[in-house]
Amino acid sequence: MKRRTLAIAVLAFLGMVDTLYLSVKRGAGPIPCTLTGGCNDVLTSRFSEIGGIPLSWIGLAFYLTVFSSAIFEVSGAGHPLRFVFWLVLAGVCISVVLVGIQAFVIHAFCEYCLGSAVLVTSIFFLSAWSRGSGSQSP
Repeated sequence: MKRRTLAIAVLAFLGMVDTLYLSVKRGAGPIPCTLTGGCNDVLTSRFSEIGGIPLSWIGLAFYLTVFSSAIFEVSGAGHPLRFVFWLVLAGVCISVVLVGIQAFVIHAFCEYCLGSAVLVTSIFFLSAWSRGSGSQSP
């Protein structure tokens, strides 16, 4: 149980680094994109914000919440991770939609965005696995 929680914390930390990098680099010129070549197309599209808030900042808040919950769980301060499954389920659904938009609307891919989709999916499977194992918390 503790290893799974630590794995969730590490993945969420990597997600924080990814989204913080995109948030800081946003508007500061082209973002290096060596694998997919479409980062700037994706990150400057009309789909990169919701209500004027960049998705990278929303992603940072998401990963910070998951990371904090995992750290609180490891430290023994309650069981906040039991609710993370539902948050991460929403994150996976949003990631599926965003990858679909990259593929079918923008026709370009952002490697940082795809990396985030992999991270949130990994966190989802870790949190779903712990829910199915009969434990009270992941």
